[in-house]
Amino acid sequence: MASNSIDKIGDLNPQIWREIKGRLKPRNLIISVAISLFTQFLIFQYFLTQLPAEPLPGQKTYPIYNTYCTGKRTYDYSSSSICFEDGFGNFIINWELWNRDIFVFLSWVGIFSLLVAGTYLLINDLSQEERRGTLNFIRLSPQSNKNILIGKILGVPILLYLAILFALPLHFWTGLSAHIPLGEILGFDCAVIACCILFYSTALLYSLVSNWLVGFQPWLGSGVILGFVWLNYLFTYAPLNSPISWLRVLTPFDLIPHVFKSSFYLYQYKYLTESPDLQWYNLPIGETWTILLLFSLLNFALWSYWIWQGLNRCFRNPSTTILSKGQSYLITACFEISLIGFTVPGYTYDHLSNKDWLFQHFMFLCSLNFLLFMVLIAILSPQRQVLHDWARYRYQNQGKSLIKDLIFGEKSPALLAIAINLGIAIAPISLWSLSSDAEYKYKIATLISLAFAFTLVMLYAVLTQLLLFVRIKNNIIWALGTLSATIFLPLIVLAVFQINPDKSWGFLWYFSVLAPIATYWEETPAMEILVAALGQWTILGLLTVQLTKKLRLAGESATKALLQERRALPSKTL
Repeated sequence: MASNSIDKIGDLNPQIWREIKGRLKPRNLIISVAISLFTQFLIFQYFLTQLPAEPLPGQKTYPIYNTYCTGKRTYDYSSSSICFEDGFGNFIINWELWNRDIFVFLSWVGIFSLLVAGTYLLINDLSQEERRGTLNFIRLSPQSNKNILIGKILGVPILLYLAILFALPLHFWTGLSAHIPLGEILGFDCAVIACCILFYSTALLYSLVSNWLVGFQPWLGSGVILGFVWLNYLFTYAPLNSPISWLRVLTPFDLIPHVFKSSFYLYQYKYLTESPDLQWYNLPIGETWTILLLFSLLNFALWSYWIWQGLNRCFRNPSTTILSKGQSYLITACFEISLIGFTVPGYTYDHLSNKDWLFQHFMFLCSLNFLLFMVLIAILSPQRQVLHDWARYRYQNQGKSLIKDLIFGEKSPALLAIAINLGIAIAPISLWSLSSDAEYKYKIATLISLAFAFTLVMLYAVLTQLLLFVRIKNNIIWALGTLSATIFLPLIVLAVFQINPDKSWGFLWYFSVLAPIATYWEETPAMEILVAALGQWTILGLLTVQLTKKLRLAGESATKALLQERRALPSKTL
C-alpha cells in the first residue's frame, strides 16, 4: 500500500521519489521516530517536575508558591502564585496554564527544528550534489525547475517531517486541553508550513550561488538561520510598531495561539495587554489573531515569490545574476513599502521624545536597508568574464543606448542599478521623516544622514565591482574580505580609541558605516560634515573613473584580440 502511494508520487514528481527512496530506510525511520518520542518524553517530564510537590513531613511550610497554582500572584510581574489545597489535601493546579506552556514550548521546539535542521539538510544535500557532479545531470533532465525544486523541499527533509508528524498528537492534545480553538491550532500550523516554504526556498537559492564555500556551505547557512530565528524569538519581548516588527512577521513565533498568556510571558502580561496593537500604516493588523495570521501568510507568500524568481533564473544557469535589474527595483519597492508601514506614527511612546522616536526608528530603517543593499550588491554585480564580454560588446556597439543598458542590461555593471535602488529606498524614508513630529533640525539631520548612507553604499558597490573585475584567483573571497575590512575596520578603530564625532579625529565617523549616526551629534561642526562629504564623493569619483578606465581597456583589448584571431584564420578558397 505504502509502496503504491510512493510510486504514484514518483509518477507525478520523479525528484520526490528519488529523494524519498534514498532516505526512507528502516534504520533511518526508527531513529527519526525514536528521537521524536524521546524529545516529547523529556519535555513532558520536565513540565511534570514544575508542578508543586508536597513537602516532606515535618518540613511543611506555608505559604507555598508555584507557577501553576491558582492563588494570587506574589506581585504583578511575577509568574508564581500561592498554592491552595482541595478537600483531599492535593494542590489545586491550573491545568489550563500547564497545558498551554507545554503547547507553546513544543511549538518553539518545532519551529527551531524545522527552520534550522531543515535548511541544513537542504543546503548540505545540494552542496553534495554539486561536489559529486549529479546536480548537472538533474539540470539536464526534462523536468521543470519547479518540479525539481519542490521535490527537493518535500523529499530531502522527509525524516524531519516524520519526526514532526509523531509530535502532532501531543501538540493537539495540549492545545485543546489549554482551551485553544482547533481553528487557531490549524492556522498556526499553516503559518509554520508557509514559513518553512520561505526558508527552504531561500536555502536552495543560497546553495546554488555559494558553491565556492564548498563544505562550509551548510554550516554557515544553518548558522545564520539559527541566529536569525533566535533573534526573532527575542524580538517577541520588544515593543510593537517599529521596524523590528517587520523581522518578527518573518517567523511564526507571534502566531502561536495564546502565547502571551503562557507563564513564559506572564510576568510582563500586564505590560503587553496595555500596549497598542500591532499596526501597519495605522491598520490594526494585530487587533485579532486572525488578521495577524492572514497578514503573515501574505507576507510569507510575497517573499517566497521573489525567492522563486531567483531560483528559476539560477537553477539552469548558475553564472547569471540572481535577479535582473528590473526585478531588483520591484523588490526594493516591496521592501520599503512593507517596512515603513511599521514605522508610521499611529501613536507615540510617552517615555520617548520626538527626537528619540525619530532617531531610533531611523537607525532600525538604516540597519535593515544596509543589509538589503549588501545583498543587492552581491546579487547584481556580474563576474569578471561577464564584464569582459559586456565591455567588448559596448566597444563594438557604441551607437546603442548606454544608459538603457546600465539600467536594464543583464551583463552591465550594477552601479547605476544600485543608485536607482537607493533612490527608491531613500524617497519614502525622506517623506517619512519629514512627516514626523520631530523638530526641523532633526529632519534635516535625517536627510543628511541619508545622503551619507547613499554615498557609503555606492562606495561599497564600486569597490566590490572593481575587485570582481581583477584577474586574481578566488576574487569573490577577496572581494568579500576587502568589503568586510572596509566596513568593520573603521568601527574597530572608533571603539578602541573611543572617538566621538565631536572629538579630534571625529571625521573618521564619516568614513565608516556609522556615518548616518554622526549627523545626529549636535556638537559636530557643519564644516567637518561638509569636508567629510566632499572626501567621500572624491573617493567615489576616483573609484568610478578607475572602473570605467578598466572596462574601456578591457573592451579595446578584447576586440583587438578577436580581430587578430580572425585575420590569422586561413582564407577560404572556392
